[in-house]
Amino acid sequence: MLYAFARVVVGFIYKILFKTKVMGLENIPRDGGIILCCNHQSYHDVVVLGLTSPKDVHFLAKKELFKGKFFNKLFGSLGAIPVDREKPSMDSLKRVVATLKQGDALGIFMQGGRQKQVDTTDYKAGVALFAVKGQAPIVPVHIKSSFKLFAPIYVNIGKPISFEEFYGAKVRSEQLSEMAQQVIDAIAGLGEGGAA
Repeated sequence: MLYAFARVVVGFIYKILFKTKVMGLENIPRDGGIILCCNHQSYHDVVVLGLTSPKDVHFLAKKELFKGKFFNKLFGSLGAIPVDREKPSMDSLKRVVATLKQGDALGIFMQGGRQKQVDTTDYKAGVALFAVKGQAPIVPVHIKSSFKLFAPIYVNIGKPISFEEFYGAKVRSEQLSEMAQQVIDAIAGLGEGGAA
């Protein structure tokens, strides 16, 4: 309920403040769980990705944001999933898998902190584990903007990346790293191919 309300109100505000140009929206599957994996240059990225997706997006958020009853309830109502970035727990993994298995969208910034440019050597391989355990494709997304008042926002959405051949199998850490590398390379490529 809160998510739907926030989406309408915030969406209206963003339409006034920015000019969003979306490319590749047809690449987001409408059926089944998906992982939207995006670069992260600004706090605005969360809002833009959430407004762009045809599905409600459950974002992974650092556990520190959930401190206090108010913020714990607020982020929980928005569907966010708390995670310890230094030592992810089994509970977080179970919640991620459950979210994907019920056909929802999971939003991830695989480089953790904000970066001006996509560094293809700096990423976390957890997104690959989530994709395999949750049996969901990863949709790479690149967002680019100065986010200054009335500035354009370019959202470039790539084709889904599937690791279906690993579903139900034991996957080595080296394999997960290779999968994650494929994803971060795709995100970087979308940034190079999108409008500037």
